[in-house]
Amino acid sequence: MDWTGEEIKKRLRQGDFLEVSTGGGIFEVWAEPFGSPPALYYEGEQFSLDALDGVVEKIMTNVRAGAFRCRWVGKRDD
Repeated sequence: MDWTGEEIKKRLRQGDFLEVSTGGGIFEVWAEPFGSPPALYYEGEQFSLDALDGVVEKIMTNVRAGAFRCRWVGKRDD
């Protein structure tokens, strides 16, 4: 993955879904910035959208360590 953390945050806010593959399975990450309340979904859990920076940093740390592989799999409206 050649993306920066800022690119991931931007695309999540725009409605893209990020598929994350780990040694133990696959999960999707997405954001609902216009939800009530705005939310972020990561590892099957809902977080406040304010957690976006920390979640993206965790993703990037795991990608750099080789623990995660990621790919974009669609948009909210697909």
